[in-house]
Amino acid sequence: MKITPFGKAILVLLGLATVFFGVRNFAPDIYEKLIPQGRTRKSVSVGKVELPDGTQTTSNSAAANLPLPSGSRAGCANETEVRFLHWAWNAQSGLMLATGGTQASEGSLMCQNGVNLRLIRQDDVSKMQEDLVAFASELKGGNPQPSKGAHFVAIMGDGSATFLKGLNDTLQRLGPEYRAKVVGSAGYSRGEDKFMGPPAWKQNPVASKGGLVAGVLRDGDWNIAQKWLGDNGLCNNPDEKTYDPECLNWVNASTYIDASEKYMENYCESRPVVEGGRRTGPTKRVCVDAVVTWTPGDVIVAQKRGGLVSIVSTREYSSQMPNTIIGIDKWMRDNRPKVEGMLNAIFTGGDMIKSNPQALRRSAEISAQVYQEQGADAAYWEK
Repeated sequence: MKITPFGKAILVLLGLATVFFGVRNFAPDIYEKLIPQGRTRKSVSVGKVELPDGTQTTSNSAAANLPLPSGSRAGCANETEVRFLHWAWNAQSGLMLATGGTQASEGSLMCQNGVNLRLIRQDDVSKMQEDLVAFASELKGGNPQPSKGAHFVAIMGDGSATFLKGLNDTLQRLGPEYRAKVVGSAGYSRGEDKFMGPPAWKQNPVASKGGLVAGVLRDGDWNIAQKWLGDNGLCNNPDEKTYDPECLNWVNASTYIDASEKYMENYCESRPVVEGGRRTGPTKRVCVDAVVTWTPGDVIVAQKRGGLVSIVSTREYSSQMPNTIIGIDKWMRDNRPKVEGMLNAIFTGGDMIKSNPQALRRSAEISAQVYQEQGADAAYWEK
């Protein structure tokens, strides 16, 4: 029987397909050399990190007797407005008490220090960066008191290096004096930031191999899990596009709330399986079975789906995660008394909370007002 040209073409294609799938499945090293698959990052063992002693410092006992802010009206509108972007985070309780509301209130520590501070919740780190760039650009344009963007942002201290690198790469075009810099801290996370996973992981860390965790990558909560991996001699897969069954794997979340929602919604992906940084051929469907987040993200997990426990948190790693206040260097230098007044108010507010239960309660009331977190009243933040 004579084979037609079309038949020959079919036979050739079948032969090529047989070679292709044979090489891919049984000789992956040769397959990768012949057909580049894109760069994959090899999973790595995480080194053990020793944190400094996290013992809390003593507070200023004199602050215990200072009057608490009670007014709700703006108290120093004659002062230049200073805009401060922040998350919903109890590390900022001293800041909340010092400000007295979303705007520095009548009789507040901020107004006493000549600072008309406006608090603005912003959970998106990229938007924080954008607002600092907008502020610096208007400052560079000749306005000493920009109306665009924000004067300050507050983020996790152990995520600030990544935040500042990306931000300052953009700001360097304006000049070295417009760099963003750390100027202070409002407090520490003392247990609300945590790595949550199945109870089996807590009982036996080796059981976490092949797990998929949702979180904001290379941020402070991610670091909690990295230290835990190092403490237990386990490895991390840094490539969020692949799946390593011998290591902990990650799916990126836009915010700490998004991380919790990905677990709550049973978010899944199909990923190529890797071994030693190389694709082995098959793909695997994997679903989020753990999260790194903080309050109220942990509450969302517990109330809306459950099934996870706190494996480790900033209660155990108590010196890991300071709040970090970041501003534009030129404006901070040009307005040094204003910056010092803001920091003095924050530090005094923190001392009051550590010394006076009524101050803690009042700070919780202000937190509920400022954060506007659904279902989170003053008693929630105080607890």
